[in-house]
Amino acid sequence: MDRWRWSLIPIVIFLVSLFAISIYSAEEDFFKKGREGSITFLSGGIGQQERETLKEMGKEYTLKLIFSNKNGEYLSDVAVKVWDQNNKTILTAVSDGPWLFINLPSGTYHLDANFKGNEKKISKINIEKETQKTVSIQW
Repeated sequence: MDRWRWSLIPIVIFLVSLFAISIYSAEEDFFKKGREGSITFLSGGIGQQERETLKEMGKEYTLKLIFSNKNGEYLSDVAVKVWDQNNKTILTAVSDGPWLFINLPSGTYHLDANFKGNEKKISKINIEKETQKTVSIQW
């Protein structure tokens, strides 16, 4: 009987490892990471646990966008376009959740956010070095 128990240990270790890997992979699937040129972005935030993780991951980004309706309910699948001060498009992305973090260099930017054909324009966003600007957009 003792020998039988010892033979189960490698199987248990394998199953626990497999479970841990699947949790880590599922967590990574919550977020959408992307890059357009030198601009990186991170989106997600569906559910409280995901927002807590994303809050920590997003600290290094200079712009945080939050999407919601007028009732305060979070929205996802928001198309975002960012222009620099020369009116050159520097980012086109779709947010996979209500939070979109964008890492922009210092400067002034223009932004369009589109949710189901309803567009919101922000004509001036000032980004400063080593600070995070938060902008909430509601439909």
